Amino acid sequence: MSYQVLARKWRPKRFEEVVGQEHVTRSLQNSLKSGKLAHAYLFTGTRGVGKTSIARLFAKAIRCENRSSDMNPCLQCISCKDIEAGNSLDYLEIDGASNNSVDNIRELIENVRYLPARGAYKLYVIDEVHMLSTAAFNALLKTLEEPPAHALFVFATTDAHKLLGTVLSRCQRFDFKNVTLDVLAKHIRFIADQEKIVFTDPSLVLKLAEYGKGSVRDTLSLFDQVLSLAGENSISESVFYQSLGLAKTGAIRDLIGFILCENPSETSALFQNLLQENIELKRIIDQMLESFYSIIQKIDNSAEVYQENLLPENALSGITYSELFWIYETFTKDCGWALSSPAPEKVVDLVLQKLARRRQMLSPDRAVIKNEKPSVKIAPAKVVSKPKELSPKIEMLIEAMSDAPTIKANLELGDFLKKPELVEGTVYLTIGFPEEESMPMDYLQDLEVAPKLRHYAAKFYGVEETKINIKYEKVTAEEMERTGFSTVHQREMRKQQSELEDRRGKILNDPFVKEAERLFNAKVDKVILKDQKL
Repeated sequence: MSYQVLARKWRPKRFEEVVGQEHVTRSLQNSLKSGKLAHAYLFTGTRGVGKTSIARLFAKAIRCENRSSDMNPCLQCISCKDIEAGNSLDYLEIDGASNNSVDNIRELIENVRYLPARGAYKLYVIDEVHMLSTAAFNALLKTLEEPPAHALFVFATTDAHKLLGTVLSRCQRFDFKNVTLDVLAKHIRFIADQEKIVFTDPSLVLKLAEYGKGSVRDTLSLFDQVLSLAGENSISESVFYQSLGLAKTGAIRDLIGFILCENPSETSALFQNLLQENIELKRIIDQMLESFYSIIQKIDNSAEVYQENLLPENALSGITYSELFWIYETFTKDCGWALSSPAPEKVVDLVLQKLARRRQMLSPDRAVIKNEKPSVKIAPAKVVSKPKELSPKIEMLIEAMSDAPTIKANLELGDFLKKPELVEGTVYLTIGFPEEESMPMDYLQDLEVAPKLRHYAAKFYGVEETKINIKYEKVTAEEMERTGFSTVHQREMRKQQSELEDRRGKILNDPFVKEAERLFNAKVDKVILKDQKL
């Protein structure tokens, strides 16, 4: 006998053998037991969850000559054997994708008129019924609403929303669920025991169930794929990942570990090595996202993360909640457009390097996991008395930058200079920016601009560039109101607004305007100036 794939070999033959659809099988068994059979059923759900298998099993149970007390077919009578062999004249299984025309449906309707050759019912199963044309559906409606007493229809589809409302209203609908991870893993172990197949690492069973994504057929197809490479009844980790074109768990763990530990060179090298092993880029991304998700789910129990070998030891040390969520969100968004770019492998490589350099590019909140305070406490520096030449006036520093107009313009927006401090020979400058004006602050922290600003500040205070430390802060509206602080930009805007109001006032008080208001018994309530910026 030729080899039969696991998905066909282990297709359920009894209601109890159906995986993960107990709500459907129980309803059908109750219908059989009470004799209350609908004339049309609709089975809907994702691929590989058992729609066609249950339709075939249901058909056997209806036509079985020796049905058991639990409503399971005997599988030994002529009707059961004919359906199993595909020779039954009273069981017709149709592919809706290849028989979707109105002529095909007319042939079916003509066939419905005839009584069954054996038994009380003729069953018509239409798979992928959503592929039928609108004309075909309309031709079927009357028969579907009032079929002969011996006719029973079962429709199966993955896209129930594509069916006409008139069809849906004539069917008894059953929604099939995606099979849960635990149930899939249990089913894999059962088949492995029956087939005498051994997994060298028990965690591979759970991995196989994960990649099945809730589909029994997809899971068993992957199982077959792994067995074909193994060549024997023992499945090792290397065979498992190689057969499915996946990166090993250790590689993904190390890749994420390098990112969290801010090691861009090792991150890039390991990523390139995975590509050289011919692992598909999309699979690498999917595995990283799944691993990141597992880490975030266990974020409040770092020990569990290490016990399950999701990360190298101490990789979460000093990592903040906001940081980890930002990495996941950024990686998801960036990889979305990276996959559609002209050179996706290079773009993803740079995305990973960016994540590993995040603290050089950003200033995230430093509240660490399991402790909302910094993990390293820094002793306060000893402040020496300030020399007289340290001026608190930012305007003087701005004037010293007259040959750098771009830096000067951005610095004028952030002219809230706190009292400069001299700590052990180093000048500490703190420049504040209004919360709503963060763009100038981002500009001044640019990798190319920051050294220039440090150069001008060192020149102004007469110290070496290494002795200049510049810190940027966002100034709240409350602090601005309390201190009377305002930027040059804000003062200029207030000045312009005041000038506009003065001009409006002059126009409204003009004698000609007043005379016009008197003559027309009207009131001018709005003045739009020609050069006003709207």
